[in-house]
Amino acid sequence: PGTFNEPWGVAVAPDGTVYVADTWNHRIQHFTAGGEFLGMFGKNGTSGQPTEFWGPRGLAVDEKGRLFVVDTGNKRVVIFDAEGQPVGQFGGFGLQLGGLDEPVGVAIDGQGRVFVADTWNRRVQVFEEVADSVFSAVAEWPIDGWLGQSLDNKPYLSVSRLGTVCLTDPEGYRVLCFSSDGEFKFGWGGFGSGSSQFGLPDGLTFSESGDLWVVDSGNDRLMRFNLSEAG
Repeated sequence: PGTFNEPWGVAVAPDGTVYVADTWNHRIQHFTAGGEFLGMFGKNGTSGQPTEFWGPRGLAVDEKGRLFVVDTGNKRVVIFDAEGQPVGQFGGFGLQLGGLDEPVGVAIDGQGRVFVADTWNRRVQVFEEVADSVFSAVAEWPIDGWLGQSLDNKPYLSVSRLGTVCLTDPEGYRVLCFSSDGEFKFGWGGFGSGSSQFGLPDGLTFSESGDLWVVDSGNDRLMRFNLSEAG
């Protein structure tokens, strides 16, 4: 407990609880805002049980305090309540709307819609809650990127307070931004170590002020962008 094996995701709940996707221990751990260990759940498995994971990555917490876990290897998203009890799941392998293939990043907008980076289907999917903790896919848009299937090509996404959806294209060395209905707005990047270049962009998140923070893993740095300037 409290140790990790290649963690790939982190999310903070409204009450300050910090959740970490301990990816290759196939579990989720949670901590206080000060780093005190609170608990963990999950184990390696592919049976379809909600607490059996295969390399979980993206995490997001909604306004109700529910935790959304992207169970990448099992090609689904599992929902847990604030106590870590499973309350729902959606996805499963598929090429049609609602199916997933190597999902990684997840983000939730102010209307409660869930955006998922459906990596190997090269698209973003949008899910809406149709009943209590029951989600259905309502939209998708293609991504001209996410071409490789290497272990490093794992994209994340984030939604601003104004509804802009930004995502990373790790092995394309760029960030792409869309409206919430999938209209491309702007992007930037290219391989390198300059002020608008990346070595391998992975995680990203919007601040409350609207700035976008990007983890540039290949250059061992954290970058902050003002999107009004980028636009």
